[in-house]
Amino acid sequence: MADEFRFVALRAFARPPRLLVVVPYVEAEWVHWAAAGLGALSQVWGGCAGAVVPASVVAHPSLADLMRRMQPDHVLAYTPSGATVEAIRPGVIDQMVGDLEGEARVQSEAFVRAEPWHHLEALEVEQAAAGLRERLGVNATPEMAQETHLFDDPARARLTALTDVGIRPVLGVPFPLVSTPSALAYAARVGVDLDGAAADSRIPEEARWQEGVTQQASTSLLDWLHPSSPQDTLAMLDPTAARCARLERDRFQAEPVVVLGDRPEDFALAQLANLVHGPCMWVPWPDPSAMTITGRFPRWRGTGLPRVTSASMPPAEVEARMHTMWERRPRAFVDGEEVDNKAFECVPVNDLRTSGQSLYVHDQAWDLPRSLPATILPDGSLEASLGLPAEVPPGLDPTRDKWQVLLVAADHPVPPHRVLTGEALYAQRSNPWETFVRAADGGITYSSHRFDFVPKGASLAGTLAAPRLRWPSLPSLLAMAAAPHPVQSSPAGKRTAVAQRLLGSRTALENLADGPGWDLLKTFLPRQQHPSQPKDAWWALKTSVVMSFRALAATPTKPEWTTLQRRAQVDEWTRQGVLRRGLALGCQECPAFEFYPLEEVTQHYRCRRCSADNELIHERWKTDTSEPEWYYELHPAIAELIDKNADVPLQATRHLRQQARGMRLLVGAEFEILRDGQPFVEIDFALAGADEIWLGEAKKGPALGENHRDIKRELGKLLNGCKTVAAHRLILATAAPQWNTATTTVARQELHGLHTAGKYTPDIYLLSAVGTAAPTLELLTPAQT
Repeated sequence: MADEFRFVALRAFARPPRLLVVVPYVEAEWVHWAAAGLGALSQVWGGCAGAVVPASVVAHPSLADLMRRMQPDHVLAYTPSGATVEAIRPGVIDQMVGDLEGEARVQSEAFVRAEPWHHLEALEVEQAAAGLRERLGVNATPEMAQETHLFDDPARARLTALTDVGIRPVLGVPFPLVSTPSALAYAARVGVDLDGAAADSRIPEEARWQEGVTQQASTSLLDWLHPSSPQDTLAMLDPTAARCARLERDRFQAEPVVVLGDRPEDFALAQLANLVHGPCMWVPWPDPSAMTITGRFPRWRGTGLPRVTSASMPPAEVEARMHTMWERRPRAFVDGEEVDNKAFECVPVNDLRTSGQSLYVHDQAWDLPRSLPATILPDGSLEASLGLPAEVPPGLDPTRDKWQVLLVAADHPVPPHRVLTGEALYAQRSNPWETFVRAADGGITYSSHRFDFVPKGASLAGTLAAPRLRWPSLPSLLAMAAAPHPVQSSPAGKRTAVAQRLLGSRTALENLADGPGWDLLKTFLPRQQHPSQPKDAWWALKTSVVMSFRALAATPTKPEWTTLQRRAQVDEWTRQGVLRRGLALGCQECPAFEFYPLEEVTQHYRCRRCSADNELIHERWKTDTSEPEWYYELHPAIAELIDKNADVPLQATRHLRQQARGMRLLVGAEFEILRDGQPFVEIDFALAGADEIWLGEAKKGPALGENHRDIKRELGKLLNGCKTVAAHRLILATAAPQWNTATTTVARQELHGLHTAGKYTPDIYLLSAVGTAAPTLELLTPAQT
């Protein structure tokens, strides 16, 4: 198996790095610091794909999932220049230069303005950024991180400047004008110019800032601030200005979001929601006009109503504010009846969910077909035998600019997980210091340039990265995610592995479980009734039940199989080893009848019970016929799977894979997680897609346990297992029409308790009526207080 090769079909993308910038938080100055961070981000190529987060809200529970789904490449601590600090805190440079006079004072002031300022809040920013890197597992090694700081000068941070890449002039909101949340809300849409200035007569009023936030176009206010700008000028955060395009993947459906509230967490929420969910409008003023929501989001591509939320206000307050606004709307009447088509819905932040992914890519270097020869490892992982040749995207300079390379394999997704970085994704015998590698966007991404030893005068191929990569299998991923707790296949998982090997794939096994063949094979189990079969066509021996083809042909199936279909299927199962063809023979010295596979049958055979030698003659076979009849025995692993109701998890994963959009899901069979050498939880199935890991529990009946205590204990184990591997969903699957009330009540209470305590909480989905024509999958909501 280790020497087996295949070619991995890849799609290659070039994109700017995604930056998550942590800025200082001072209550009276937080808008200014946020604007300064936006200004530094606006100058970087790919700032449109980044976000700014005040240090005070890095650990805010409403932002954790959004920051994970943003999948930043670098978490940077913002370090402003002296000039920026002077704009926020006038007079600090005077205090710095002290009593210097004349030319010495001029030079000192110029130096302090240009150099990074190590302000009092720097330690808080550093700690917040370091904790966020650890939590998200961004592009770093245990020894170092590639980029750690963002300065007002992009070159100082070894990042590509927007002006180096763009071909059109860009403008943003002059930094001194961003002094209120409303101005910050508009600046977050178009960018901030740290060096820009505006005449006092052109300082907008609050109403104009609010108009700029709520209107469809984002440039009219910018034109007003810069009346002499060229006609082809673009906003600094316009993707077009950075040679970028927003790409929607895995059937991404943009869902508009409106964020209320004027706090730092609302500012961060709006930026992250814009990257993860689609178009977002931040409304930090308390009394929006009646047409604010309906005017900006009448219907966004038919995706439905915009959802209104807040990170600083409870849902009830959001609902009350929006209700007041809606009551002030202009009334519309049709045939004398008032039309009350409510154009929004209020939801908690944790209820924001969008299918698929979106990302900003280089507009001329994305979705490029590539192929690599790969070795299939014993655990199912793939290792590239070669590295892709380095290529430079159009318009970029490899001696000056940096970019990210993304490789996506449609049939082998790599979910973003904090353990999937560095050596976890390098092929064996690779150089782990060649470049920073991690899982992102359903594939593997790495920095374009080498950061190990690069000799002076090296060629282009010698300066750009071309790593040999590894696509981990799901068992390998789960083992790394659960460390230091060992993961091993459960007895059911081992039986499933045998069945998959016989049938050729997990898909074939799932199709067997969901088709008439499962019921047909079920007749091989002991203690089964066979009223439709001829009595002399099957025998219950001591070791197994054997069937003749006459018995299999008489067994009813749904849908019904013809005799020819049954004959072809039995031959296929025999070829695969699911069934073994042979004879039921007795012994001349003991009365035991046993099944002897075809390959063991000769004119002379030895009794399995007493080892007596026998001849293949009329007296030895089971029936009183002139010639013996072929019988079939079911493989023990398949028989045990059927006996243990393994069709439920198999049908569950089959349904989930059919519902998955875009990239194929990786599926894993039953496994156990050990603690202190003993299994503490058994998981019936696992799935991994482009952005999440799902774990599942499958039951034939409608309950996790017999009583409240059993249900709570079993659910606690499952949630603990999800936490151990950092799974994002827990799927509870049942063949019953629905889960019973006791199970759903306990699950809702557990969710509510975890949410209230701010602890790790996976989404719980209920999959019911598994194996029927219409299974249902629904998200379980927490219990309400």
